[in-house]
Amino acid sequence: MSVLWTVLPAELVLDGFEKSPVYEEAEIAGAKVMVEKVAPYECRIVRLLSTAPDDFLRPELQPGVTLSYKPSLAAGDLR
Repeated sequence: MSVLWTVLPAELVLDGFEKSPVYEEAEIAGAKVMVEKVAPYECRIVRLLSTAPDDFLRPELQPGVTLSYKPSLAAGDLR
């Protein structure tokens, strides 16, 4: 158990505490990663799930990198 001593009101300290981020698995440039959605068409890499050692050296797959994407339509969605 932890105790937090502060002069700030509890509402200010705990604001957003109950909101937990939603993580999803995605494949980016052939590597599996875990991402967190930060905007409607933007996500941030949280973790690299690939088992290929070379993927850990690729700067575009490092945790913290923000990616933009466009949604694609599945073949069944075209009517």
